[in-house]
Amino acid sequence: MQVNRRQALIGAAAAVGVTALAGGRARAAEPIRIGAILPLSGTAELVGNKQKLGIEIARDQINAAGGVLGRPLEIVFRDDKGDPNVTVAAARELTSSGVNLIIGASLSALNIALIGVIQSLNGVMMTPSSPLDPLTHELFNRNFFRLADNNFMRCRGLARVMAERFPDVTVWGGLISDFSVGHDSWKEFTAGLREFYPRYAKRDVTILDVTTAKFGTTDYKTQIFRVLQSPAQGVLNVTIGADMITLWKQAKTLGLSDKLQVVADAGGELDLPVILGKDMPKQLWSNLHWFFGNPNGNAVNKALVAEIEKRTGDKNPSSLIGPAHGAVLAYAAAITLANGTATPAIIEALEKVKVETAKGTIIFRPEDHQQIGPVNILGSVPTPTGHQFKDYVEVPGAEIVEPATPGVPIKL
Repeated sequence: MQVNRRQALIGAAAAVGVTALAGGRARAAEPIRIGAILPLSGTAELVGNKQKLGIEIARDQINAAGGVLGRPLEIVFRDDKGDPNVTVAAARELTSSGVNLIIGASLSALNIALIGVIQSLNGVMMTPSSPLDPLTHELFNRNFFRLADNNFMRCRGLARVMAERFPDVTVWGGLISDFSVGHDSWKEFTAGLREFYPRYAKRDVTILDVTTAKFGTTDYKTQIFRVLQSPAQGVLNVTIGADMITLWKQAKTLGLSDKLQVVADAGGELDLPVILGKDMPKQLWSNLHWFFGNPNGNAVNKALVAEIEKRTGDKNPSSLIGPAHGAVLAYAAAITLANGTATPAIIEALEKVKVETAKGTIIFRPEDHQQIGPVNILGSVPTPTGHQFKDYVEVPGAEIVEPATPGVPIKL
């Protein structure tokens, strides 16, 4: 792809945490409006409000540096309350008022609802968090973009790091919630183990039967004893939220956390090590949407982390903040390249831009609009007083992403 002057400006400005400017300071010019449909109340409000913070910081950084095309960015927030019907209604209201670029939805069920209508609304949607594989496969349409790693990439990244870092852990089990993402994660993780252990560890791997629990389980003794009585050396965790904390607190009490050599976590992000602290498993490796403490972090990352601490005092910010921040940068880069916000031009621009986000450099694969960038894997260990982030690995997304098959399910 030939790089023109506008694209060069995008890259240069992104290195200091903002997108390209095409004029002076943004003052009285008509704002460019971008919608953000997030769960700002209800059971998923913590997700939405973390993402809202990242979006607001990106907006403020861009506007402080002059805006986009000489105009300020305005974010029009809508609360979907975690309800698919409210999500769709919010998208209809935004697009009817001229706001055709949308950040969201956050949750997989809401994305399924929104992706079904976004083309008819002549809008563009960009999820900063949903890893659901079908969104870029059987449910895909050209008006959808994913600024997040999909589940396939997240689970394969974990499997590769396990083979590289724990070559002697060759017997694997799983503790998952009995829902589709749990079962898909188990299939993708174990397929990765079978591929990567012979390649990196030069060992074969034994896969045990997965142990499941209904979502909302409060007593995991049966599942814990089943794994305790098995020869499992490592376990994949795909439990989330309160279920995840309940499970692993009970696992510590009953001795499972001390028996296992490593837990590969596909559900907890930073919450599991931070909340469990000294009661976590002795090795816990988690896939993250973004890691604030990236030792090789770029200028965008450093500026974002500093601003989060300034605004909130949080020294362990949520991994959800980074991609939401990046979604604003991606739209701003596309608006600059397209010289406007028309839907067809933005889609074409997003298929071409290379965006420097807090996570690193990302592109959207033109065939299916899947983000390709570094996959973040973090290793944590317990300490007498809490937890320690011990090690961090970036797996190049291009090396573990599945083939693009828009309209067709992933085949393992």
